[in-house]
Amino acid sequence: MSPAAPPADDARRPLPAPPLALHLVGSVPPAVGGDPDRAMSWLLDHSAGATLTALPFEPDSRWIIDWLDQLVHVDALEQVRPGASRGYDDIPSHRIRPGHELNPHDLALGRHQHTADAIAAHDRLAAARPVPARVQVSVPNSLDRAMFAAGSPAAAHQWMPAMQKSLISEVVDLVDTWGERLQLQLESPAVLASYHRTPREEWPALTTQLVHQVAEVLSAAGRASWILHLCYGDLEHQPLFTPTDLDAAVLFLNALNTALISQDQPMPPVHIPMCHGNAEPPTDPQFYRPLKNLQDGISVIPGIVAENHPSATAIAAQIAISTLGSRVVALGAACGLGRRSPSAAAANMHLATELVTTRQLITP
Repeated sequence: MSPAAPPADDARRPLPAPPLALHLVGSVPPAVGGDPDRAMSWLLDHSAGATLTALPFEPDSRWIIDWLDQLVHVDALEQVRPGASRGYDDIPSHRIRPGHELNPHDLALGRHQHTADAIAAHDRLAAARPVPARVQVSVPNSLDRAMFAAGSPAAAHQWMPAMQKSLISEVVDLVDTWGERLQLQLESPAVLASYHRTPREEWPALTTQLVHQVAEVLSAAGRASWILHLCYGDLEHQPLFTPTDLDAAVLFLNALNTALISQDQPMPPVHIPMCHGNAEPPTDPQFYRPLKNLQDGISVIPGIVAENHPSATAIAAQIAISTLGSRVVALGAACGLGRRSPSAAAANMHLATELVTTRQLITP
């Protein structure tokens, strides 16, 4: 796809009012993470002046790798492939032992204690400085965890009933305990990866399956405030696959919106990655054209900020906003910052903050 940048004058136009928020996917570099007070303070320091959608704390800079590593202690499982998770071909996988059943409790993410720690840190910070009203808690999707833990989409099928039950139980517990203090973020590279490996003529059936699973999670606790984070994966700062268009995202989101409306559930804002890893965001307007087909009522957070490519980021942000108009409610990076160095993560946040606070696109 050849870039087709807008004229330089267009790249100087201000972003449309009202001001945009900054969305943080969650993770921070290991050197500044782990402790909620330190991680949250770092995020606030490097986004000073921006309105954040929420204040996240993610203890695992590599998303679910800590959770995957603890599966070796689950009695119902046996490891069939070891790995250090230094790439997608190096992730440990497990199988259910013959004669055993998975206990949903054994698959828990441990989000209750994680959230209690984050809420306590949020309260301490709020006593000294302005903070967003909500704490963001990451909720890795059950389909994704099943696929990575089992080692393949086919093997994941056996895991899904217990995995889905485990996730829904944790979500209900979080909302019952902390309610409106939370913004939950459902995170799923499996959705877009599933479309990538499936022939297009089979997409309608795939969409039905994916929507049913995701909608069940989103509707599990009616009072929950959600963000849906689609993803291309970012292990070792590399994607699971290289996206070529936004067709699958639009198809899935329209079907999900329809399903949630039928259940009288709100459609959450959706963080859509529009770049990945160290790659620059596309600057060809054709890449963003499918977004015009999104149904009314779907708010979008373009995951578009790439610190190594500030000019391309500015052009891409303008194209996305021109395409979506008022549906854009925030901007952010394509994924969490946990696979970056502290200096690179700070540069990403500086660029994002500059865009959403000044509403002035950088001149290429």
